[in-house]
Amino acid sequence: MKKILFKKIKLLNFCGIRDLEVNFGEDLTVISGSNGVGKTTLASALTYVLFGTDIKGNALDIKTFDRDHNIIPEIEHSVELSLRCIEPDDIQGEHDDFVFKRTLIDSWKGEKCTNTYKYFINDEVCTAGDFKKCVDGICPEVTFRLCSSATDFVSRPWAEQRKFLQQLVPEISTDAITEGDAKYDFVLEALKKQDIESLLYHIKYKRSEVQKQLDEIPVRLQELNEALPEKEDWDALESQHDAKIEELKETQSKINSFSTGGAAQVRIQGIRKQLEFQRKRIDQMEKSARLQSGDEEVKHGSDLITARTAKSKAKAMVDELQAKMDGFTDTEIHIKQQLDELEKSKKQGAKDYEAVSAEQWHWDDSLSFCPHCGQPLPVENVLKIKRDSEDRFNNDKADRLKKLVVLAGDIKGKQAKLNEMLEQLQEDRTTITNQLTEAHKALKNAESHYSEVEKENPRSYTEILAENDNYKKAIEEANRLDEELDKPPVESDEDRKILDELERQSGSISLDAHRLYARLSTKQQYDKVSALIEERKKSKETYQNQLDELDEKLDIATDYYQHSCSLLEDEVNKHFEFVRWSLFKTNLDGDKKPFCECYHDGVPYSRLNGAAKVNAGIDIAYTIAQFYDVSVPMILDECESNLHPIYKEGYQQIRLSVSPDETLQIKCSDGAEN
Repeated sequence: MKKILFKKIKLLNFCGIRDLEVNFGEDLTVISGSNGVGKTTLASALTYVLFGTDIKGNALDIKTFDRDHNIIPEIEHSVELSLRCIEPDDIQGEHDDFVFKRTLIDSWKGEKCTNTYKYFINDEVCTAGDFKKCVDGICPEVTFRLCSSATDFVSRPWAEQRKFLQQLVPEISTDAITEGDAKYDFVLEALKKQDIESLLYHIKYKRSEVQKQLDEIPVRLQELNEALPEKEDWDALESQHDAKIEELKETQSKINSFSTGGAAQVRIQGIRKQLEFQRKRIDQMEKSARLQSGDEEVKHGSDLITARTAKSKAKAMVDELQAKMDGFTDTEIHIKQQLDELEKSKKQGAKDYEAVSAEQWHWDDSLSFCPHCGQPLPVENVLKIKRDSEDRFNNDKADRLKKLVVLAGDIKGKQAKLNEMLEQLQEDRTTITNQLTEAHKALKNAESHYSEVEKENPRSYTEILAENDNYKKAIEEANRLDEELDKPPVESDEDRKILDELERQSGSISLDAHRLYARLSTKQQYDKVSALIEERKKSKETYQNQLDELDEKLDIATDYYQHSCSLLEDEVNKHFEFVRWSLFKTNLDGDKKPFCECYHDGVPYSRLNGAAKVNAGIDIAYTIAQFYDVSVPMILDECESNLHPIYKEGYQQIRLSVSPDETLQIKCSDGAEN
């Protein structure tokens, strides 16, 4: 593990502090004093000299003001930090010492101010870019802030926290989740094409559709039962109707047997009764045809809605998958851009390494003479100056070459990671491409089916009547009876009496026959409605079986997901001593959703007291430091709320706390002098 130690910091005209020098202990340094004496300013100076911002990462105005709150002009503002860097491969006693310094001098011409910034590394002036590169080579800003602060990580968005925590643990294996149970086989097969969240979504969506269909069946059954005519003994009715028809024919035959005028009148009356009966039959069959035509229209409308819904679902799936494909393209472009930039950096690094390697030390003969009097220096002094000059050159060259090698290694690692991401992206693209192909096929089939259903036309009642032979016969019979009525009637008084009686009998028989026919005509409706009821009952059973199967799959997939969530949380929490993390939250419907929240003894971080928050933050920062394999000084502000913060051996800790003292009080555990 790389170890970074702060040795000393010097402040000159920095945020109101005119002149201050602090030596840090290698283990623990406690800085205390009353509010306003400069504790937080000192903490901000540590981050300002390295990164140019305060302890929270905000911009910082470091100029000093007089008692009248006016800027003191044309004075030097500076922060100088001495630190030690011990690399993992350094043998005992080896280390690199650095002195970083930032200065600011403001020059005024009238009311116009010009700020001049200067940067120094080991007392040598350098550019801002070289300064940043050197600091980043020791410890990048993001890493430093995460490892040095007890609040930086928990102040970040929960999604960012969660993403980092997932990096702490390897991917949970499916064997660990399923434990070899065969019931999870369908889940494992589905996960080859989609993630677990998508699988759960699709199961729930399909279940809701099936449930919707199932919920509609009772309503449809009630409607059909209400439309169902009362069941009768249709065979007996048909026999009675046939008997009445025969009786009616016999009576009509008697009427037709009369040849006198009276008989003719009876015949005409009988014909009128028959005609009325036929017209009633015709009317009944027309009503029945209209009902049948309406049912066919209703069924066609239902089929059309079902086909349209299927087409819309297929189109939505195509759009969803296409959106993913578009996202892959954007991501691929971004990754390739990063690879291009890294390649440029790699080539530039190679050029820089070649240039540095080619550098040769040269002796400046002017250094053999005294810079004051111009007299030649003693030989031993010249030799020492030469050795020192050459040693400085070689050490500087070695350091630059080492940094270029480290930079090349970092670039190589980033390229490998980006190429892995690119390969995974291609695999994901292939998967989605296959899914998109299937989705397009499904959409084409749905559109074709919709077109076929749309082209279907339910039969009109006239078309239905045209296919009814009984209706044709009834029409023909009515027309024949109309022709009979055109014959002139001839009747007598005696015949009139006989015919009146026959007419009465014929009317009564005709009425009975009509009533029987009307009851018989409901059989077709009864059979049709009964068939629909049975169809709905079978559909209910089918949908219920589908629902039971989907419920079982949903339970298994949910169990898989929840088990994987628990295992992930367990693996993450193994890396922490003080805090525990919840990476998922359970909604009111029982579903788990990705989340991230820190807890201690079951209490969320946001509700912890000040002392517990400090210890929680320290625990998190130590874990992050272990992940990055680096030990940086931990800067703890407002430690007066926690008298016993967590401390780990091997880590430097700087505590800031409020005390009654009117001046800064600095105490080091190893006795460093201040």
